[in-house]
Amino acid sequence: MKRQAALRGLVAGATAVAATTAVGEPARAGTGTVTYDCQIFASRFTYTAEVRVSGPPSPGGVGDTARIEADFSDLPGVAPLTVDSWRTTAKLVVSGAQTGTYDLTGPERKGPVKEKKPLPIGELTARVPLTAGGTLDVTLGALTITGTSFGISVQITCVPKGNPPKLLSVKVRGESSPVTLLADPATVAPGTEIKISGSGWGRGAVKLALCDADGTDCGPNRLTDASTAVEGGKLTGSAKVKDGTATGTYKIKATQGDMVKLVALKVEAPGTEAEPDPCAGKEPDQCGQQDVSVTVAGGPLTLAQDPGEVVLDPVTLDGSVKTTTGTLKRVTVSDARGSSVGWSLIGTLSDFKGPAGASIAAGNLSWTPQCTARAGATPVVTGTPGALGEAGALLCSTADSTAGPVGGTYDAGADLSLEVPAATASGEYDAVLTLTLS
Repeated sequence: MKRQAALRGLVAGATAVAATTAVGEPARAGTGTVTYDCQIFASRFTYTAEVRVSGPPSPGGVGDTARIEADFSDLPGVAPLTVDSWRTTAKLVVSGAQTGTYDLTGPERKGPVKEKKPLPIGELTARVPLTAGGTLDVTLGALTITGTSFGISVQITCVPKGNPPKLLSVKVRGESSPVTLLADPATVAPGTEIKISGSGWGRGAVKLALCDADGTDCGPNRLTDASTAVEGGKLTGSAKVKDGTATGTYKIKATQGDMVKLVALKVEAPGTEAEPDPCAGKEPDQCGQQDVSVTVAGGPLTLAQDPGEVVLDPVTLDGSVKTTTGTLKRVTVSDARGSSVGWSLIGTLSDFKGPAGASIAAGNLSWTPQCTARAGATPVVTGTPGALGEAGALLCSTADSTAGPVGGTYDAGADLSLEVPAATASGEYDAVLTLTLS
């Protein structure tokens, strides 16, 4: 029995170009190429694409926001199935006078785009808050395309090969002014006022929200009496943690347009003695503290299979229904996305084709799934034993999580059992079992 992995590939690409524009001058644009290493499931592709990039079209300086646009060439026609809809995102990396990574995003695009036809990507846009005077160099980072085919979500991840070339240089007016955010006190009881301050902020409203310790689940309703003002780049404001907030570690999030800053806050019950400050009572040049952080980058969701085909035990007709058995080749699923979104592995089966047009219905094959999670992986759910067929059946899955990320490496397999009708033409029969990971 032959096996195949569905949706082997849309291949994504991106482009690099060098262009220079000064904020306050007419924007200039250029075109160029960059080579990407792309992956879908366990398959890897190399793709070289064209992109047109342009810089800010209007004057500005420190405290303003630069709009950067990148117009990508179509993906080549390699999709094995019709693509119903897709969305593309990419990373824009800024270095020089200012450093940071920003999202290039585009609208959801609708098809259908027939199989083996080019897939349009078009224009992606990023907004970069300008926080430093001088020259900002812009390069292109990872590219992700999320498509839907017949209700199945497929993700393609692409990373530049080698050192990505410079896309754009932006000259920003004004002196460098790093954006800061402070909360005083850093440990409070619910209902206690917190003073907010900072520097380097631009013109416009600053919104405050209280988030969990990892910076997620932010909500303005978790703070009360929140107010802010910016004058001459200086941020001032105040807020209170809502009564009834559980004790623990949180983060206050300040947002101004595309600028986001976080500052840690500890919430303790009234009357709780605060932890001692190791530097309390010491001069600044006698004691110092350093925050230690690490960036964990997510990877792909992939599927791999042991090579070879599944061969069921031969049967000899004797006028009654016969049963033959076999074992699915081992399948390995690796979830390195670092997200709370689960996955599912679905199997579908074509009819068995035999000699002179003879066939055995796909529904005559049943399987008993077997799924295990390797050490350190989150739990996996094993599908229910039953018939396969064109409608499909679950082999394994993991559920979406509200408690944290899911992921790890998983092994999957199944015992197979085929009922051969009493009235079956003799000969060799073949079917295709397709495993789809989404």
